[in-house]
Parts: sequence; structure tokens; C-alpha cells
Amino acid sequence: MRALKISIQFIAFVMLFLFTACMPPTTRFSSIWKDATYQVRPEKILVINAFKFPSNRKLFEEDIVKALKDHRIDAVVSYNVMPDPVVDDMEAIAVQAKAAGADTVLINRPLETAQKEIYLSGGPVFGEVYIHTRTYVYDMKSNRLVFGASAETWLQKDKLYADQIQSYVDDLVNIMSRQNLF
Repeated sequence: MRALKISIQFIAFVMLFLFTACMPPTTRFSSIWKDATYQVRPEKILVINAFKFPSNRKLFEEDIVKALKDHRIDAVVSYNVMPDPVVDDMEAIAVQAKAAGADTVLINRPLETAQKEIYLSGGPVFGEVYIHTRTYVYDMKSNRLVFGASAETWLQKDKLYADQIQSYVDDLVNIMSRQNLF
């Protein structure tokens, strides 16, 4: 009887693993580029996020700083020194990076939010929501772009937004790591 109970638990565990492994990814990277000549390991990264809502910006920046530190890369958030994220003025970014002691800057910005329609017999119903983002990494010592990635992230209605940001951050940091950015 005990062996049957253990077998059922084991089968349930394997089924759960297979179910989660077969789920579609929530983030798809449509383009990834890295400067092949860039062989420097960043010492400190200033993380700038241009999400519209300050709470989302703060959440993203804190999550990516934590993920980078897990990869033994020092990183700092920008939201406490840059109330409004400056993402187009490289001179202002250079000043902030220098003040933070950062030799590298990571900028993430949303490009658009799209909502796909699902058609039922009664007409269109709004369904899945996607956020398109672009991430750039700049080496401030050489003043050049060293990494870029575009992503599409599917927001799932039944999951907390904070968990989905964490999932996106994990995917992004893993991509950067596989590209030997650090």
C-alpha cells in the first residue's frame, strides 16, 4: 500500500513537471545582438527602466539588479536618482552613470502594448496582452552600444504582474549571460 502511495506521488510530480515544461514561454526574443569585439566584464551597471508607472519601473529595476548580483555583477537602480527615466539623452545618462560609479548602463524601454482579439460567435473579445520591449547595454568607458535585444512578453491574466516581471528579468539576464556579456 505504501509503495502504491509513493508511486502515485511520483507520477503526479512527473506529470506536473511535464505540464510546466510544455507550457509556452511567456517571453520571446525577436532579435538579439552583441558587439563581438566587446570582451570586458562590467564592474557596475546602472539599470534604467522607462516603464510608464513608477511602481513597475521600481519593481523591474530592483529585480534586474538582484538578478545581476546573483551573477556576481554589481548593479544599482536608477529610480532613486532619476525620478523621470532619461533614456534618449546620452549625456544625462553619462552624468548619472558617473555619479553612480557605473561603467555600464542597461536601458529597458517598452515600445508598445498590444492586445490580440479573440473572435467568438458574439463578436471580438479582447484576449491576450503582449508588451514589446527593447533593451540596450552601453559601455560608458568606450561610449558605445554593446548589446541589444527586442522581446515580446505575454501577460497572463491569472498571474501576478510582479511574478511576470520577474520571469521576464530572468529570461533577459539569462540571454545576456549566454551572449557572454558578463
